[in-house]
Amino acid sequence: MTSSVNRVPVGRGMLRRFRRDRKGATAVEFGLLAMPFFFMLFLIVEMAMVFWTRQILQESVSQAARTILTGQSRSLYTGTVAVQTAAFRKAICARMTTSSTCESRLFIDVQPVGAGFPAAQAASMISARTINAASFMMRPVAEKEVAVVRVAYTMPVFSPGFFGQLARLNTGENVVQAVVAFKAEPYSS
Repeated sequence: MTSSVNRVPVGRGMLRRFRRDRKGATAVEFGLLAMPFFFMLFLIVEMAMVFWTRQILQESVSQAARTILTGQSRSLYTGTVAVQTAAFRKAICARMTTSSTCESRLFIDVQPVGAGFPAAQAASMISARTINAASFMMRPVAEKEVAVVRVAYTMPVFSPGFFGQLARLNTGENVVQAVVAFKAEPYSS
């Protein structure tokens, strides 16, 4: 009597059959390529967020600095230097939609530099991977005076080692910077 049970081939036949079988090949290929693919996708999205934040910050600083350029700042930002800086910071953050912690992450420096643009040089905002916040303050700008508005915004990133030459702090955060230089209008009347 012959048995109807299929016997699994042993030896060479089993090896040949295994090599020809393509079931599950797509799952194996996806498993090998999924991790690098999703990692690269994550890096692209994160880099896009950094560039988007930089663009939003630059536009926000330009719009807020316009109040200094036109002389509106004399009525908008009154009080002590700390109060003026806080009001200017709030004006910048009102235009930024990046995070709810904008005001605590923003460092502002407004410096009048004289009557001409060639003299408009400012010290570096970052040294030894820390922000030089001690020299940052909001100084009054007189009419027809050249001023430089510098703003640094600290932004957390999840993969800091992959962003090359972007400014990084010891904390692992990136620093996004915006600078606006202008000559104030003659606004006394």
